[in-house]
Amino acid sequence: MDLLSALHSFVRVAATGSFSAVSRETGVSQPTISRHIALLEAHYGTTLFARTTRSLTMTEDGRSLLPHAYEVLEILETAETVLGRRRASVSGLVRLGVTTAFGLCLTRRIGELLERHPDLAIEVVMRDAFGDLVEEGLDLAVRVGDIAEGSLIARKLGVVRKWLVAAPSCLNRCGTPTHPRDLPEYPGVVYNYGSSRLDWNFERDGEESVIAPSAVFRANSSEAVLYAVESGLGIGLLPEFQVREAVASGRLTRLFADWNIPSLPFYAVHTGPRTLPLRTRTVLDFLIEVSADLLREGKLHQAI
Repeated sequence: MDLLSALHSFVRVAATGSFSAVSRETGVSQPTISRHIALLEAHYGTTLFARTTRSLTMTEDGRSLLPHAYEVLEILETAETVLGRRRASVSGLVRLGVTTAFGLCLTRRIGELLERHPDLAIEVVMRDAFGDLVEEGLDLAVRVGDIAEGSLIARKLGVVRKWLVAAPSCLNRCGTPTHPRDLPEYPGVVYNYGSSRLDWNFERDGEESVIAPSAVFRANSSEAVLYAVESGLGIGLLPEFQVREAVASGRLTRLFADWNIPSLPFYAVHTGPRTLPLRTRTVLDFLIEVSADLLREGKLHQAI
């Protein structure tokens, strides 16, 4: 047993929060993973994980060691690549956290990535609410909106534009609003992803209109909001890439296309260090590629 193997086990336990998960991932027995961690703790004279029967939490010393462990392993991986001792294929598991709408778009294309790299495995965790990457064992995640956590390293993928849309059946029933200030008189379907403010903002030729929609339905899932809007329940504000096809087919009608609705920045984030393992860097490059197609001008404004 050597320190490099122990460091590898350490970073994977830190990422997954579980000895058994690392055992399943690597094919190494759980007692061996435990011995790896014990070796590191004995070597550094500290406790890296606080263990109970129900939880495993990294200590402050563990958090201090983590970036150095990543750096050591990445230096080794780079050296092996340069010297030709590493297999040519990208391999291993990458856990990726994505929003529901983007995750569904990404899933349609994930076969392209796996065809290029047959030894790569992807686990996608879809949710619209943001969580802690380390606690959730994520190697990468996408985030919409400003990044508050200073510990995250972010790569801007673009900006997400939003469209106000309604089903023809809703407009036939309720009429079509002619100005954003009319919207409180119409049923609203609201995507609530954790913000306490649900206002819709519009701007045109210096005129600003901030609207509090009359929400007859709220959901923390953009897919649920989309289904509700398509069913005719009310008017909704959703990412352009999510509703573009429905608008083109006539299932939805875009409202106030001549008004500007503020866009949101779109990022890929990770906890560092900046030099990622090859498998994670490969997935990040694919996210950049997919986002460039999805968010480009004419489909959806891109700002990378």
